[in-house]
Amino acid sequence: MPLRPRRLLPLFLLLALLPLRTSVGRGEGAEQLDFGVRAAKKGLWREALFRWEKARKLAPDNSRVLNNLAVAYETNGDFEKAEELYKEALKSEPDNRDIKQNYELFSSYYRELRSRKERDQAKESPAAAQPADKPDLPPEQKTPDAPPSP
Repeated sequence: MPLRPRRLLPLFLLLALLPLRTSVGRGEGAEQLDFGVRAAKKGLWREALFRWEKARKLAPDNSRVLNNLAVAYETNGDFEKAEELYKEALKSEPDNRDIKQNYELFSSYYRELRSRKERDQAKESPAAAQPADKPDLPPEQKTPDAPPSP
């Protein structure tokens, strides 16, 4: 069954937008964080990303901001950045159940995605799957895997 990121998106969004224990504080950082949440709920992920990046500048170690940014990058397909941010959020607040759950869901999905990509690449280029000790010869000159019959 193929993975469908859109099927998982509502779950990720729900978990990302749950109130976390760490607060940004009052002022512009909190406003940017809240604005980003409202934008994400409307599906405006670029706007949410922009607002959460602004909030991050004001509170760089805030686990809630880092978690929400990770979800936004994940939604936009930047999985490497998402993974980095999830790890930062966990480092900032290692016992946070919501961040752990988001990271576990993301990691599971991302591992499967990478695995599928590797399988697809192996299917597309069978020469890459050939053992290195065999020369890259045209098909009619390649040695068989089994010894020839007598």
